Amino acid sequence: ATLPKAPVSQAASLPASTSAQAAAVVNLAEQQVGKGYGWGANGPDSFDCSSLVQYVYQQAAGINLPRTTYDQVKVGEDVPLDQLQPGDLLFWGSTTAPYHVAIYVGNNQYVNAATPEQGVILQIISSYYYPTCARRVLQ
Repeated sequence: ATLPKAPVSQAASLPASTSAQAAAVVNLAEQQVGKGYGWGANGPDSFDCSSLVQYVYQQAAGINLPRTTYDQVKVGEDVPLDQLQPGDLLFWGSTTAPYHVAIYVGNNQYVNAATPEQGVILQIISSYYYPTCARRVLQ
């Protein structure tokens, strides 16, 4: 079942430049849904979780993020999980050694390269698989 696209209207409360960047990040992240899972070796055709984040931020916002989840969690500012904005990064695992990253797209949804079987998908934040922390890269 395909989930509905998340609106980016929540970004309207951000400063104009940040709002435009967030909308671009969300839009490009959503365009990757349906692509395969891989280690980034196939360019923009397959991603693991951190290469997806790295690709989207580079292409949509011109921001160069580190390649690994372990290093991406060190970028930006910590954000309480009840104050997420589109474009924020979600992490699972410990804050010092996360094992997964995704891009929050609004409406309690995120885009991530989930598993080799699932590839890049849009998911809803659930209590079953709740992020550990979030980081705001777009300022």
